[in-house]
Amino acid sequence: MEETKSGEPGADGADDSRFGKAKEFVNEKYSAASDFTRSQYNRAKEKIDDVDFGAITDQVRSYVRSNPGKALLISVGVGFLVGLLLRRGDE
Repeated sequence: MEETKSGEPGADGADDSRFGKAKEFVNEKYSAASDFTRSQYNRAKEKIDDVDFGAITDQVRSYVRSNPGKALLISVGVGFLVGLLLRRGDE
């Protein structure tokens, strides 16, 4: 049986070249995923920075004051749905 440079039996370094190719492939995919994630994060951050939460808060207050019944029904409905979702997770 032939031995590789590391002293382990092998086929003339074929394992080393396969490992090198696999390592390159993984590094390429990691780099691509990292770049994509970074760009999506920056895009989302820019959109969030552009939002004026003070204006949205004022609009919500105005809507609730002019439509208290609808606002109450909407909040009850949302609370009911959240309750259903949380209850399903316990079963």
